[in-house]
Amino acid sequence: MAQDPKKQQNSDKLCVLIIEEKTDLRTFFMTTLTKTEKFEVVNAANAQEALDILNKDAKKIHFILFDWNMKDMPGYVFSQKIKDTPDFEHIELIVCSAAFSTEDTFLMSEIDIYYTMPKVVNAAELISKMEDARLSYKNNNSLTTKLKQLQHIINDSDLKSCDQLLAHPEIEKEIMENNKYAYLGGEIRILHKKYSDAISYLKNRLEKNHENKQNENLKTFSTLGRALCLIGNFEEALTIYERLEAKSPHNLSHKIMLGDALLGMENVAGAEEKYNDVLKQDATNNKALAGMVKSSSVSGNFDQAASFFEKMDGHFESKALASFFNNRGVALVKKGEVEDAILFYENALQFFDKYKSQVYFNLGMAYYRSGNIASALSCFQAAMAQDANLVNEKKILKELQDKGAEKFMADHSGEGDKKKK
Repeated sequence: MAQDPKKQQNSDKLCVLIIEEKTDLRTFFMTTLTKTEKFEVVNAANAQEALDILNKDAKKIHFILFDWNMKDMPGYVFSQKIKDTPDFEHIELIVCSAAFSTEDTFLMSEIDIYYTMPKVVNAAELISKMEDARLSYKNNNSLTTKLKQLQHIINDSDLKSCDQLLAHPEIEKEIMENNKYAYLGGEIRILHKKYSDAISYLKNRLEKNHENKQNENLKTFSTLGRALCLIGNFEEALTIYERLEAKSPHNLSHKIMLGDALLGMENVAGAEEKYNDVLKQDATNNKALAGMVKSSSVSGNFDQAASFFEKMDGHFESKALASFFNNRGVALVKKGEVEDAILFYENALQFFDKYKSQVYFNLGMAYYRSGNIASALSCFQAAMAQDANLVNEKKILKELQDKGAEKFMADHSGEGDKKKK
């Protein structure tokens, strides 16, 4: 049975969320786009109203057309809120402004805003710009679309899908030859936990591209800084993020990563200054709130850490936050501060559900090293209950599974007595 032509036409339409405080301009945008019969239009008078619409029905929105200089929320804050929210990642941003500063241009390059137009625009110019955006959006097989998919897969830490997508030779070729996507080569190596390889690769690409477009290097520098933090080279990472913050001061992620580098260097006050700088501009920024959770925990102020965690949207939980707590506890154990590690892990449990199994395991290992085998056993059992697959990764859990709790306890109780002595 043939599909109704009108229904087919409606299914081909893309939806534009227009944010404009002036009623006459909202009407102009809506009327012009609706007449093309290629777009559906949803209106919002300000950024917060737009966010409310998105939180209710983000899936139907394909584009957001907005003024960079909104009164209730700066465009640089609004755009990063959109780009940092996984449920909104399918949405393309189209920015209107009378003029863009150099800092604005750097930021838009970093967060992948491809479409801009002057604030004063006639109907023909608006239709032309929106048609370009529409055709690009509909071209799902484009190389740009595949590279966006790769970034999404990396963000989800999906190794299998990442390797499958990289099987397309044109993707790897684009990453190797186009400096705009050089950072993805580093992200892929980080995903595979090849941190030193990522650092070498990124430094090599930056050396080759140092005389070309500066904005092409910003993402590469940012990824390099993250890789350096992951191997514990916080001093070099700090230098990179200080340069990035100076170059692109509106990018809130640079301030957060700068805070993370300072925290890695035990400069809690400096880290909190950076996190609070972000929160002054965006009070609900989950990454900055997570930074305050981390810094408060490092200071031993776990009640304050919990209060910041409560402010996070939907009790935001991330692998990065879990990794921080696990790595911090491991570092304490290596320094011989086992009791401090135990306290740190015990308090970290309140912040996790999805990633609680690893925290339980590390807490168990800390108890084991302190000679408290009974508590270690309880934690190991909790870790296995949270994630049965952890048995395949941890030898001591496999031993517990094979022997059973009673024999495991008997076999290790002697070692516990020795450790206590």
